[in-house]
Amino acid sequence: MIALDTNVLARLVTNDDPRQARQAAALIDAGNSLFVPLTVMLELEWVLRGAYSLDKAAVVKSFEGLLSVRNINFERQADIQQALQLYQSGFDFADALHHVGATGCKVLATFDKKFEKLATKAKLKPSVVSPSSAI
Repeated sequence: MIALDTNVLARLVTNDDPRQARQAAALIDAGNSLFVPLTVMLELEWVLRGAYSLDKAAVVKSFEGLLSVRNINFERQADIQQALQLYQSGFDFADALHHVGATGCKVLATFDKKFEKLATKAKLKPSVVSPSSAI
């Protein structure tokens, strides 16, 4: 199995360096079993949104395309898909991924008021609360 770094997926999605994009596509097309760590997907969203100024719809479309590639295995793929749904409904992708990873916990404590408000409105479980409310 071959693990992929964020920059390989970023080249593939953005084609900002056509030579590297072709190399990334060739690696995927070779049919080898590939692996993408969860942290790579977290970083990829940040890079696509921040460095490339892609809007949410373009990020989601890129992620859905990557998730559909048969020979790429994603760490916690179901969590990524669930986080994408929350992301589409207004959550920050990182916050959504943090929340999905907190399954089984009593609460998720944060100082991020926007995250807390969105989570409360969406009635997410575990609930998202301020640290003082988590005590």
